[in-house]
Amino acid sequence: MTIQFALFSTEIAATLDPWNASPAPATFIDLGEDGIYGDYNSNAGTSGRGTRVQTLGGAVDQDFGAFDEDGRITLSLSSVPIAEATITALLAAYAATDQQFYWTDSVNCWLVKFVKPDGLRVARVLFYKAAANEDVFSIDLALKVVSEEI
Repeated sequence: MTIQFALFSTEIAATLDPWNASPAPATFIDLGEDGIYGDYNSNAGTSGRGTRVQTLGGAVDQDFGAFDEDGRITLSLSSVPIAEATITALLAAYAATDQQFYWTDSVNCWLVKFVKPDGLRVARVLFYKAAANEDVFSIDLALKVVSEEI
C-alpha cells in the first residue's frame, strides 16, 4: 500500500483515494509521499475534555468525554522538492476564510480546517535554488479536525 498525503475540497465525498476520484475535486493539493520522510502526527490534539474543581473539602472531577473537534494533525517537512504550483495552492487554501477541506494520509480521511494563525509555514531552501535551480521547501502544516470521516 502506498502512503500518500492530499488536501482536497469537499464538493466530493470523503475518500482515501482522491487521486482517482470521479469527478475530481476542484481543489486538489497532492503532497505525494513526501510526508513519510517528515514528522507526521495525526493525533497531535488533546484526547479528552475535563476539569478538576478544587472545593473546601476536596475536589470535583468533571469528565466531558472526547470529541473529534479536539484533534489536530501536524506535518513537518524539511528540504523536500515540491513544485512551486503546489506551494501556491497550499497558500491559497490557507488564505481562504473559514474553509473546510478533506485531508487524507491514505489510511484515514478527516474533515479539517487550517489552524490560524500559523497553520501553514513555508520556507524556500535557497541552497538548492542557487545550486541546482530546484524548488525545495520546508513546510510546517497544522490542521484542526472537524470530524473523522473514514
